Amino acid sequence: MKKGAAIAAVLGVALGIWGYRFYSRPYDAVRLVQCLPQDRSLHAYLNVGLLRSAGILELLAGSQASEEADYKQFVEQTGFDYRTDLDAVAAGFRDGDEYFAVQGRFKWNRLADYAQSHQGKCENETCSMPASQAGKTISFALLRRDVLALAVARDPQAARVIFPGFWKDPPKIPTAAIWISAPPYVFADAKTLPAGLSPFRTQLAQARGTVFTLGPSGDQKSFELRMTVDCTSPDDAAKMAAQFSSVTDLLKKMLDRDKLKPAAGDLSGVLVAGRFGAQKDQVTGTWPIERKFIESLVSGRVE
Repeated sequence: MKKGAAIAAVLGVALGIWGYRFYSRPYDAVRLVQCLPQDRSLHAYLNVGLLRSAGILELLAGSQASEEADYKQFVEQTGFDYRTDLDAVAAGFRDGDEYFAVQGRFKWNRLADYAQSHQGKCENETCSMPASQAGKTISFALLRRDVLALAVARDPQAARVIFPGFWKDPPKIPTAAIWISAPPYVFADAKTLPAGLSPFRTQLAQARGTVFTLGPSGDQKSFELRMTVDCTSPDDAAKMAAQFSSVTDLLKKMLDRDKLKPAAGDLSGVLVAGRFGAQKDQVTGTWPIERKFIESLVSGRVE
């Protein structure tokens, strides 16, 4: 009995040390994304700190004077303003439900009070409240002092499925402002895609998976959108790269025919600057993104 008790004690200590190290280590991009459900999901990661330092967050947010009254009330009651208190967001979208692991500075008591003052409740360190979408509930809980699990889903306690874990195939996330991993089914419906991706929908729907990243370009003065597509074979990758290049060349010829010059602030200027290549079973594509295009996109002036 004494020997068994000693072994159990040692195991308990070892598990305690492992648990402490596991839950106390910093949340980088990969760890934050792995808090989310993995299967059948589109995943995204936003490095809000990088967006803020690059001036993109300011563009996306607009002026404080134009913010809606509901958001201003939310900031006043919770003490949380994404402009200053948000550092990173990992998001997962599956079957109409939304899951988020949010890194930042939170005042839990004020968040809990906000939920309860809006027809919500807090039990077992998880709060929930009605969402604006019919049949859905907002639920949230702290994973750590600086990491919040948040869900907008049909399950009123969906935030509980968000927790630190390990994926069978961990995501590879480079240093970028925005990272998006899209499974093939995302490209099945042309109506749900941005206009610039519609010509490539069929190719992307046949791939194993597609990743988009937006980050600073080499000169650090503009940005670059990068696409990486995992194909089923090297032959498929070569064909896909050729098809992407062909569509881009066709767009250039159409613009030349109509004597139109693509500008940095419109979509055609971005699309005709695309460059594609294939290596083994992978296709890469890059598009330079000027700040002027982001400004046009945010303001709704993209043509």
